[in-house]
Amino acid sequence: MDDHAEIATERLILRPLAPEHAAALYEIHADPEAMRFWHAPPHKHADETRAMVDELISGPERVWVLCQRDGKEGIGLVYYLGNVGRPGMGYILHPGYWGKGLMSEAVRGALEFGFLRLNLDQVELWIDARNPASQRLAERTGFKRRAAFRQKYPHDTFSHEKLVYGLRIEEWRPGAVAKRPRPIEAYSLQPVLAVPDVRATAEYYRDMLGFEIAFLYGDPPTYGAVSLNEWSATGAHIQLSRADGPAADDRIALYLSVGPGIDELHGTYRAKGVELVGEVVQQPWGMREFAIKDCNGYVLRFGTPG
Repeated sequence: MDDHAEIATERLILRPLAPEHAAALYEIHADPEAMRFWHAPPHKHADETRAMVDELISGPERVWVLCQRDGKEGIGLVYYLGNVGRPGMGYILHPGYWGKGLMSEAVRGALEFGFLRLNLDQVELWIDARNPASQRLAERTGFKRRAAFRQKYPHDTFSHEKLVYGLRIEEWRPGAVAKRPRPIEAYSLQPVLAVPDVRATAEYYRDMLGFEIAFLYGDPPTYGAVSLNEWSATGAHIQLSRADGPAADDRIALYLSVGPGIDELHGTYRAKGVELVGEVVQQPWGMREFAIKDCNGYVLRFGTPG
């Protein structure tokens, strides 16, 4: 079975990407409006688009070019990423064809191909939170919002929030059965810190670090939890358990992925007298980070894309 064949929809033919499509695609990738939320800046020269096309053809991605049945070829792309893990999808459309439902049609065609021909069990989209049109497209085609995180592209000055949308095969077609066992659905990973005084630790996290006390159990408390979040069931959650024992091992750190205000957060902690472990540092893996020690010697490392 051809795993990269043409896909026919009502108004489109999705053709496998070929070198001759580069000229038409340059019109899209040179357009600042089309590229506003793209992972790379607009192309300045046609050679950039030709190089991109060559790389996509030789890579693991499956890329289709949107061609109108009764009109222009090369008005957009829809593709499956060649990533390990969750199958990812992406798309881009020439602004001259926005608002006509063409990309929704293309995505539906690619989804049918993916679920029926590529034997996918689920498909994932990453969408810039500032792009409501793409979010509406995802929802029209059956995707549901699953998660969010922060990301920074090399050409951007600041990081942005990225929304994760997902679609399972049984949601796409009720009654369909996944071909592989569904992984355990883990909602969060919450460390449990052994502390000598649960109440004092919870109050330190509240007063010094800006957490909320989620709960305290017992009088005096022998167990509890603190949270750093804007919305319920998101953000950072740390559980606290009363225990006598050796001091915290500072070779182990809790990592908190935070928003763009990391320098302000560092300054706030300095002003409050929190024990800082150095300044904010730009790491070679693309994160700006700093660390603190809490009242029991546990290390918390804060990071944001930078």
